[in-house]
Amino acid sequence: MRFFFAQSARTVTYPIMNLDNLDAPGGGVAGESRPEGKTITMATIAKAAGVSQGAISSLLNDRDYGIRVSAKTRERVFRVCREMGYMPNDLRAVVRMYPKLGDFALLVSKAVGLEDPFADRLLKALQRQIPSGQLSVALYDPAADCAADPAALPPPVATGVASRFITLGVANLSLCAAILTHEYPGVHIGAEAAIPGFTSIVPEYARASRQAIEMLLALGHKQIAILSGPFGSTDPAVIELNFGIRAAYDAIKTPIEAQNVVYGDSSFEHGVASTDILLDRPQKPTAIFCFSTLVAAGVLHRAQARGLSIPGDLSVVAFGDASFAPILHPPLTTVLISAEEIAAKALGDLETRIQDQDIALTRRLAVASAILERESCARPPGHV
Repeated sequence: MRFFFAQSARTVTYPIMNLDNLDAPGGGVAGESRPEGKTITMATIAKAAGVSQGAISSLLNDRDYGIRVSAKTRERVFRVCREMGYMPNDLRAVVRMYPKLGDFALLVSKAVGLEDPFADRLLKALQRQIPSGQLSVALYDPAADCAADPAALPPPVATGVASRFITLGVANLSLCAAILTHEYPGVHIGAEAAIPGFTSIVPEYARASRQAIEMLLALGHKQIAILSGPFGSTDPAVIELNFGIRAAYDAIKTPIEAQNVVYGDSSFEHGVASTDILLDRPQKPTAIFCFSTLVAAGVLHRAQARGLSIPGDLSVVAFGDASFAPILHPPLTTVLISAEEIAAKALGDLETRIQDQDIALTRRLAVASAILERESCARPPGHV
C-alpha cells in the first residue's frame, strides 16, 4: 500500500492505491515484456499513435518541451497506451493514463478550514463512501494565483496523484484551471461556480435558515436573535444563510432588528459570549438561531448557567448537525443539509464523468435541507 505525504502540516493524507493490483489492461511496468514477448517502448507507442517520441515523453512526464500536443492527440496517445497495456513507472503518468486509478481529493478553502463542522462531516461521509480509502485532503488559498505561483497548488494537485477533485468554499478559478489542464473532473460544493468542466453542488443554505426562522415564528416567537458568522464573511454558506433569514422576515413584512444579530466565528466561546450580550439587554430574546452546532452548545451552556430553562425560557436551534447535537442537554433541534447526500452526489458525478469521459460537463445539483426536531425548541413563555 502506497501513502502520499505532503510537506504542508495542514494536509491530511490517506492511502491512494495498491500498485500490486492495478486494474488496467496488461498491468506491469514500462518496458516490461508482454506475454507475446514484445517489449513496449516509447518508440513503439509513438509509431502506433502516429506522433513523435518527444510528444510521448512530454505527455508521460507532464513537461512542456516546446511540443504542442492537442487534447485530441493526448487522448489518442493514452488510448494507444491503454490498448497496448503500457504501464509507466511513474505513478503520476499512471494516473494520467488511467484516471480511474487516481486518488479522490477533497480541497478545502483556508477560509473554511478542516475544523469547520460541515467540512468535518463531509470528510467523514466521503471516507465512508470511498471503500478503497483513496482520499487525499488539503487546504487551498482561495485568493492565490496558482498559474503565477505553482507552489500555491495543494499537494494532491501538484503531485499529480489525484484524478477526481472536490472543492469546498470560495472557488479559486486558477486552481480549477490547473485541475482541468489534465482533463480531470471536478465538483465544487458551495455557491454555484460558473466553471466550465466543474459540477456545482449547491446546498440550499438559504432554504435551511428560512426553515429555522419560520419554525420559530410558527411557535410564536417574536424576539429571535441570530448568531451569525463573521461580519463581512465571503463564505458562500454564511452569505446564503443570512439571505434566507432576510427572506423569512421579508415574507412577514417585518424588518430584522440589527441589535438581534451578533457576528462571530463558529466557536463554543462565541456562543457563550453572545448569550451574555443578549441576556443583559432589557428586551431579551425568547429564541436564538445559531449558524453552527458548536455555537449553539455554548448558548445552551451559558443560558442554563444563568438559570434559564431550555426550552421553557429560551428556544435554541442551529444550522448543521454535529455528532454531539443529540446528546446535548437538552438534545438540540437542528436544520440539516445532509453531508452523506452531498458526498454521494459528488462521488457519483465524478465516477460517471470518468467512465463516460465527459469531462467538459458543467451542471448544477441542489441538496435540500430538513429540520431535525429534538427538545430545544418550544413556544415562548406566556404564549397561549
